[in-house]
Amino acid sequence: PLRTSLATGAGVMSLGDASVQLWGSGRVDFERNVVVSVYNGSTSPLLYRWWGFLDSLWPGFSTGAVVRKALLNQVVVGPINSTLFLSWCTAAEAWIRNSQGSPGEHLDAAALWQTVKTKAQLEVPGLVLSSCGYWLPVNAINFAFVPAHARVVFMSTCAVLWGGFISYVVHR
Repeated sequence: PLRTSLATGAGVMSLGDASVQLWGSGRVDFERNVVVSVYNGSTSPLLYRWWGFLDSLWPGFSTGAVVRKALLNQVVVGPINSTLFLSWCTAAEAWIRNSQGSPGEHLDAAALWQTVKTKAQLEVPGLVLSSCGYWLPVNAINFAFVPAHARVVFMSTCAVLWGGFISYVVHR
């Protein structure tokens, strides 16, 4: 499940992000695509295990179990994932842009940290609130109807839409 989750999460996000980019601008920024795909691929195995843990706390598909899993997932994962995604994309893309600059030019880590910190402080609260409106229903569907082995595919597919929105936030 680990390698499968990683490959599925990265692959679905790559296809989805490329589609969102093509729809929005008519072209694909390969570096951006790699950055978001690496993030989604690397977090997918963790989420797969997390969802298994939630299933062990509240087994089954009853309304009570689904609501508890969806709410706890939102409370725990929402703020962490929004912060990490925004921070990862901002830092990784800055590093890539810097590596394409003049030889001997170094990335200013303090300035990058300040950029990431400021962006997170400004954007994460709104992202977390917005994510409740999107991810709570998606998580309820995930826990109510999607078998455990298909959750990474389902959630990665849903993450494409969210990724389009959060990528807009990261890049505005």
